[in-house]
Order: sequence, then C-alpha cells, then structure tokens
Amino acid sequence: MIANNLKPYRFTHPGEVVKDELEDRGISQRAFACMLGVSYSMLNEILNAHRPITASMALMIEAALGLPADMLMNLQGSYNLNTARNNSDVINMLSKIRNAAAVL
Repeated sequence: MIANNLKPYRFTHPGEVVKDELEDRGISQRAFACMLGVSYSMLNEILNAHRPITASMALMIEAALGLPADMLMNLQGSYNLNTARNNSDVINMLSKIRNAAAVL
C-alpha cells in the first residue's frame, strides 16, 4: 500500500486543536472567550467543529496561544475540502460536471 493513498477516517477541524490546547493549559472556554472578546457560544461552536475558524479568529488565537494562524487556516481549508469531497450532493454534482466536460 502506498502511504499517499491513505485517507483519514475523520478530518480534523482546527477548533479541535484549539480545544485540546486550552484543556492542556487549563484554560476554560469562558475565560478564553473573554480574553479574545468574543461570545462564549461562538467560541464553543468553533471548538466543537460547528463553525469555521476565520482568518481574524486564527490571528486572535495565535496572539493568545502562539498557535500559528496559517496552520489553523490550512487545517480549516483541508477540513472544508475533505468534508465537501465526502458530501453526496457534491459528489453527484461533480460527476455530472465531469460527464458534461467529457463531451466537450
């Protein structure tokens, strides 16, 4: 088996990385939300992979925790692409596009 053909079982949302970091440092989500000046519910949605990390949020997390913003944004982009690649509606749409493009 070629290592490059391996597909992850589950994709990592950058919020999960931040959540683990907060837990390791003993920082509560409420305290961190307050530190960043955002609502607890918004931060909680990010940490539980229900909301994407934006560029400005990645920069705020970088300032607070030292996690590189570009790493968080790369994780978010990979998460978005892999989620879309596994969405049946997207798969069907892509199949139709490829079939239509084949006759051009």
